[in-house]
This record gives sequence, structure tokens and C-alpha cells, in this order.
Amino acid sequence: MVKNERGGADSLLLTMFVVPLLLFISFAGVPFFVYIMKANHLNVVANHALKEAEALGYVSPAVAAAAANRLSGLGLGAVTVGGVTYPSFEGSTVSKVYRDSADPTIRLVVKYPAPNITRMLGALGFGGGSGENEGFYRIVLYGKSEAYE
Repeated sequence: MVKNERGGADSLLLTMFVVPLLLFISFAGVPFFVYIMKANHLNVVANHALKEAEALGYVSPAVAAAAANRLSGLGLGAVTVGGVTYPSFEGSTVSKVYRDSADPTIRLVVKYPAPNITRMLGALGFGGGSGENEGFYRIVLYGKSEAYE
């Protein structure tokens, strides 16, 4: 029993192949996790801003500024891409809509640059993107105005 050393080299070889693979898989998941967490933060802040806009009857500059401040607190501060400053609320309802209007719908649009998650594919020899961002998060939410005349 003492002289039976079969399997010792096999386990070492298996460990040498499996551990780096597991480490690679662990670290490869980090950019995807960051991408999903940023999207989640944007969604939470957008939902909160929509509730404020519903109470006011429109997306006021104060609501947009408060949402931008919340995003900044979560690490998603103001960014300029192509001469446009993000977060952008372009396309949101900017004129007051009353509760008893024919269409009391309020639209909130939040747009923010998304991180480039395919950049690590370039390190592996595949065609990953080389830019700072690869697209945009764009969240469009609809709500009903609660504003009275």
C-alpha cells in the first residue's frame, strides 16, 4: 500500500489544467457583473425619478438633476461622449401633464454609455471592441401623471 503511488502525477496534471481554467472563468465574469450592476443602478434611479415626475406631472430639471446626482453617488457620474453629456434625459416629457388630461402619460428616458465588455475578447485574439464604450443603456419608462391643476 505504501509503494502504490499511481494517480499522483495524474492529479497534479489535472490540477494544473483545472485551476487556471477556473481562475479564468472567475475573472471573465467580472466585466459582465459590472455591466449588469450598472444597468440595475440605472433602472433603480430611473424608477425613482419616474415616481417624482408622476407627482410633478413632468420631468422637471430638478428631477433630472436629482437623478443625475443619485447616479453620480453610485459611480455613474456625468460623462461626455461625442459632445453629448450623459446621463441624458432627452425624449422625456418636459411640459406639464395633468391627471385629468386626455392623455396623462409621462415618459421618462434615461440614456447612459455602457462599458465595453467585448474588450477582453481582443486580449484573447478575437475581434473585441476597442472603444471606451460600445453602446448605450437606454431606459424608457411610462407613468401616469398625478398632478392637479
